Amino acid sequence: MPLMPTSLPAPDTEERIRLLSMDTIRSRALQRLYERRSAVDKLIQSLEDYERIREFRGAPCVAINGRRKCS
Repeated sequence: MPLMPTSLPAPDTEERIRLLSMDTIRSRALQRLYERRSAVDKLIQSLEDYERIREFRGAPCVAINGRRKCS
């Protein structure tokens, strides 16, 4: 990965515009990753809550391949 300069080139130069656009692309990609991570975290939490509720209700459960499954 090439080293980034410690200061930006003069305003309105092609290099400065390129560096700023790369930064924008990276920022947007990072934002999308955080949004996806948040969605996955919420899904996992919902599934764990659902499983806890089903176990609390006393649904019949059986062991399948070493894991407890409730119907």
